[in-house]
Amino acid sequence: MYDVCIVGGGASGMACAITAAKRGLNCIIVEKEAKLGRKIYASGNGKCNLTNHNFDKGLESYYNSSDKKYDLFLSKLFKCKHPDKEITDFLFSIGIVTYDADSYVYPRSLQASSVMWAFTDMIKDLGIKILCKTCVEEIKERKTGFDVKAEKTIISAKIVVLACGGAGYKSLGGSFNGYALAGKLKIKTTSLRPSLCGLVTKKNINVLSGIRIKASATISDETGKDIKGLQEEGEIQFTDYGISGIMIFNLSGIVGNLISSGEKAFVNIDFLPDFDDKKITDLFEANNYRKPKAILNSLINDKLAGYIIDEVLSENKDKNPAEIKSKEFLQKIICKLHNFTLEIKELKDFDNAQVTAGGIELDEINPHDMSIKKYDGLYAIGEMTDIDGICGGYNLTYAFLSGIRAGEGIYDKIKSN
Repeated sequence: MYDVCIVGGGASGMACAITAAKRGLNCIIVEKEAKLGRKIYASGNGKCNLTNHNFDKGLESYYNSSDKKYDLFLSKLFKCKHPDKEITDFLFSIGIVTYDADSYVYPRSLQASSVMWAFTDMIKDLGIKILCKTCVEEIKERKTGFDVKAEKTIISAKIVVLACGGAGYKSLGGSFNGYALAGKLKIKTTSLRPSLCGLVTKKNINVLSGIRIKASATISDETGKDIKGLQEEGEIQFTDYGISGIMIFNLSGIVGNLISSGEKAFVNIDFLPDFDDKKITDLFEANNYRKPKAILNSLINDKLAGYIIDEVLSENKDKNPAEIKSKEFLQKIICKLHNFTLEIKELKDFDNAQVTAGGIELDEINPHDMSIKKYDGLYAIGEMTDIDGICGGYNLTYAFLSGIRAGEGIYDKIKSN
């Protein structure tokens, strides 16, 4: 019988196994894919964004959950407001030297492969058993521990950790298997939805497809009220289905919350956050001899400029198009530049999502060690739980730390017995 059986060999599962094995526990990782950490290899476009030094706004600004008290859960799990130091210390302890780039933390090599080599070398050195290409079908509680039933084997362990990951990126191993296992164990889960993904707009704007532009954006509900604190800045990408880009990914979690609760969600884009109305007006007045589209093209993409002008004209069909340079028309154009509003129909699907929002309800979990309250010896970590973060290393931070806390808690539990 193993001390610990970890179901899933991603970031959280490996961190848990290493933490427990360093304390002398006999561990096995069961992974359905051909090798461990497939999503880590793809993280950060192959560079692997491990964590982030920016936690200044409070944990609730970097993570999302269906649970309104998730910030309290995270504070108990992280134990401090800046968990990045613990992450970099843990990584260094297994041979990963980090590099900081404007608060983003990468391996010094800027290669995700170096991260995985360090993890697998440490796992091998600690004698952790790895069982790949093995899909767990059921977990049965017994008098002393659990039986983990896979396709052709049964693994007995005192402790079982659900570290199965999420449903995003099926091509990299994403699946619903872990949530199905939780369901069989009568562990409550929330509804699941894609996150860190593009947004499908209700209006067809594929004429803008291919445009990339620096902007800022906020989310509002159907009353027009902005969701407090949710402004993102960066590059927005127009696609054949709607909008994408890191700034949109970071807003997708809240958009998903609104839509899943039956509300409407709108993205309000400011294409010129650093230009006030007077500055734009002065530009038009100083270049009055030019066509409006040409003037706008000095500020934004020409296709987008033409689209905005056409939008204003279509909304004012009773007006003479020759008056496009009038102050009235100019104010309408300026309004579009600062508040280009798109209603969101839905999120892009799981195959195009970096993470899964939702999962095991936080009320089911003890945040200090990630143990499941209704079972003695069952734990859930990482993307299995109802926590998802924005881009920038925050999801790996949560995965690593939830795995570390579980490993520490498992050791304390076994030691006390």
